[in-house]
Amino acid sequence: MLCEWWKKRRNGLYILICAIFVMSCLPVLQGQAEEKKEEKIYCAAFGDSIAKGYAGKKQEDLQSYPQLIADAVSEETRIPTEYVNYAKNGLTSVRLNSDVLSTEETAASLERADIITLTIGANDLMQEFKLTVREILETDQRFTSAYDAFDALQEGIEGNPLLVMRVLGMLEDWDYAAFDEQWVAAMKTISQYRKDGSQLVVTDIYNPVNQFELPGTMNMVVDEVIQNMNQVMYDHAEEYDYHVVDLFESEICEHTQRDGLHPDQEGQRLIAGLAMEKIDTGRFMGEPEKEIEKTEPARKSIGRTILGNIRKVIILTAAAVILIAGGIFVWRKRRRKADTPDDK
Repeated sequence: MLCEWWKKRRNGLYILICAIFVMSCLPVLQGQAEEKKEEKIYCAAFGDSIAKGYAGKKQEDLQSYPQLIADAVSEETRIPTEYVNYAKNGLTSVRLNSDVLSTEETAASLERADIITLTIGANDLMQEFKLTVREILETDQRFTSAYDAFDALQEGIEGNPLLVMRVLGMLEDWDYAAFDEQWVAAMKTISQYRKDGSQLVVTDIYNPVNQFELPGTMNMVVDEVIQNMNQVMYDHAEEYDYHVVDLFESEICEHTQRDGLHPDQEGQRLIAGLAMEKIDTGRFMGEPEKEIEKTEPARKSIGRTILGNIRKVIILTAAAVILIAGGIFVWRKRRRKADTPDDK
């Protein structure tokens, strides 16, 4: 009789035991599923129109270099990436700090980010240059673009070559301290929120001015100003744990749009490729840490020395020209007097 009772109930008991076992394993299985589901590499991009992928008026934006980086990281690691871009057209370092890095949304992104990219400084340069040109030409004209400012300056120098002296004087007094202050403020904010192990990559400023038809001296001066601004980035790299992507010495200027300033799609790919050299993707796959070479400026900027030397050379050259011209004038006057017969 007992055997019959057991036969009737054993199947139900087996089902009950299996159900208990499954229920006990469910939290573990759910945890593993959630862990697998949440396995992503989070990429956050900050900066100006270059980082945004600006493609000129009435055109769709390009694939920006941060997006290309996110895609490349996902391809290398076989781990999906989540990507967000806070870049804005025309953004300066001041607005980066006041309008972007100050928000709660940004803070939350920095806390999650595994890879952070930053491109800033070019608009600081262009904005300051436009103001400088206005002062040099003593005009109230507001230049809408760097092109307008360059054209006005070129025209002014052609009409009055001595304006080059004023250009050199004002560029010699360029306010690098203001950019340094804003750069450090941005780095402090990013460092405050970024998580341990995150990777920060910044790009320096390249020089598109060589494509404009300016006097050689002017190109040298602008080149020097950009290197001084880039030096600010390199000076703080170790303190705030980031790598600098060297665009100044790259071929980026050969891959710009019609405006001569913004990268075309090939230019964006070039930036992404150089930036990937500064990112350790093996870290996401448990591989040994990659040894990333720390970039140094091609030549350390020597500050105002070159500007001062150029200024001295121009002054000496101008003085020599005046002396030579004066000597020629006196010589010709004497020659005419010698050739004129004496009155009798």
